[in-house]
Amino acid sequence: MKRIVFIVTICIFLGSILMLAATDHFVDKETDTEIIPQEILECDYCTFSYWAPFTLSYTHQQADGNRIIEGQIELLRSNYVDVPLSGEPEWLLASSTARGPVWAVVMKDGSVQAFNDKNGNITEIDILPERIHTESPPLLMIKDGDAFIVAPGNSNESLLTHPIVLASSGRNLFVDKQGDLVIRVNDEEIERFKLNAIPDARLIMDENERLLILTDASQEYRHGVLGDKIEASSMTIIKTSGQASIERTIVVPEGDVIEGIAPIWADLDADGIREIIVTLSNKQEGARLAVFSEEGKILAEGPSVGIGYRWRHPIAAAPFGPAGEIEIISVLTPHIGGITEFYQLKDNELKVVASISGYTSHVSGSRNLDIGIAGDFDNDGNFEVLLPSQDLRTLGIIKHTNNGAKVAGELELDASSTTNTAAIEMPDGSITIAIGTDNNKLRIWN
Repeated sequence: MKRIVFIVTICIFLGSILMLAATDHFVDKETDTEIIPQEILECDYCTFSYWAPFTLSYTHQQADGNRIIEGQIELLRSNYVDVPLSGEPEWLLASSTARGPVWAVVMKDGSVQAFNDKNGNITEIDILPERIHTESPPLLMIKDGDAFIVAPGNSNESLLTHPIVLASSGRNLFVDKQGDLVIRVNDEEIERFKLNAIPDARLIMDENERLLILTDASQEYRHGVLGDKIEASSMTIIKTSGQASIERTIVVPEGDVIEGIAPIWADLDADGIREIIVTLSNKQEGARLAVFSEEGKILAEGPSVGIGYRWRHPIAAAPFGPAGEIEIISVLTPHIGGITEFYQLKDNELKVVASISGYTSHVSGSRNLDIGIAGDFDNDGNFEVLLPSQDLRTLGIIKHTNNGAKVAGELELDASSTTNTAAIEMPDGSITIAIGTDNNKLRIWN
């Protein structure tokens, strides 16, 4: 009974967890099933303590879209364990708790499993809901020691992204199927911004709980490798403290679109002000990296591919350089060869300072853009990037040295990876890292 009451208590705050019935083409009417516990469905009015502590974990690691993990691990010397799963995994989330790491796995059929790793003893734990819609990316919430998947729940929410929750106020924010950004408290809508957001836009957030979202959906550039042929022609910063408001809309140059689902919002020059990293694409030149200021000025651009319908995938910004320089990692044409590029911001230009081929960061047609992850994976004080080989059966540790980009080592998976890569920084500064594979296993290194 206590568990049922707790479920009811969080239901509206989480957006009722998941929708049941189709209202437009985003939902498969033939396969949609009733997956919300009946006690939640029958909740007429639910409350939530805004001040109850909780943590949120993202498939893109950081709330600001930067796929980095702090801490250190010597991956090539680390032990691993394979955890059997109930199906083929698609998404992976991780959180550090007082009882040890928690791993949450969403399978391709939408079913969910969670595991606690306590001193190497891995046990399955309860998580709610037990199933989410198959097209919905997940968000992991840990509250009062319990694990929950936050996913679309209101009948008008886009199924192709997930809501987020503001720690300062408990407000629930989501993109609806019209592309509006909606702010809700419990079951009451308090703000709505008509942004024409792309349907799979991830809501990324800075330390002041400002949001950055890709907006003004366009079909000007119908490449279609990221799950649909809709891309953004602007991005919008939303202030959420106090009375929420639009702080600024940044429109990209005419003919270009932002080819992605979220920017990376990082401080590239260590001046305390964040810059915005996106991929700009057009029909003539294909993709190039661009760095914008928050005021909307293009600060720097990298080289274009030179031909349309070729993509660059920005992964992370971190101290990758041999002397600890802040660099951007991007993968050029991840679907056809894959070239890992290291960029430095020099004299208002993004310059490729090192590169190496043979690794990928994305499977064509997938909305999982979080396969690659950056961190100190050889315990040398600098960051490396962890990327799968083109056949997805090996993970390569790629670093920028004084002699250029090199592969510091490889990890054999004995199967093909199928999820994003997830990682946790432990209290002692060590890293635990994991990925799911097509032999229905979760492989964890620590």
